[in-house]
Amino acid sequence: MAIPLSLLPTTCEIRRPFCAGSALAANIPCRLVPDMPRGRGSGLAGLLAWTLTIDLQESVDIPDGSTRFAGANLVTYADGDEVRIPSGGSTKYVVAWVETRNLGTGQVFKRVYLLRDTA
Repeated sequence: MAIPLSLLPTTCEIRRPFCAGSALAANIPCRLVPDMPRGRGSGLAGLLAWTLTIDLQESVDIPDGSTRFAGANLVTYADGDEVRIPSGGSTKYVVAWVETRNLGTGQVFKRVYLLRDTA
């Protein structure tokens, strides 16, 4: 069982790669949650930063661009997919991190950490 659509009140679109000319997927139901206080990080290299999160169905294909080398505790950040909220909107966000939540329950979903792009 997926997260109920009633908990996903807006839509987004995904573009791959970042700044692609058209959407890979559009009108994806999501829940937008501002998260600036937790996401601002400390400004040190290797730490992720984000401005908000969105929750999506578990089945949505949305990779992040973050990696970690074996034996290191720092995250190497690269642009993941581009997300526009609402679907068809002009404000761009880059995917910083994706995690699957509620594993082992009937309401598994993806939480996507986004950073607003100002270019």
